[in-house]
Amino acid sequence: MTIELLKSHTHAGKRRIAGDRLELPEASAHWLIAQGIAKQVEGVSDAKPARRDLATPGTPLTKGD
Repeated sequence: MTIELLKSHTHAGKRRIAGDRLELPEASAHWLIAQGIAKQVEGVSDAKPARRDLATPGTPLTKGD
């Protein structure tokens, strides 16, 4: 489930600020929402964007790629 933080919060040892979005298991997300720390983000696609900026190890990066 995707949530947006309404307040600063430490998640997995990393400090997050209001406005940050996190993808969490439903139970964790619901807990943060119930505490008033986060809200659910509606209409977020679960699809991951393509990462063309990552090269295969050992492959040189070229301009325009």
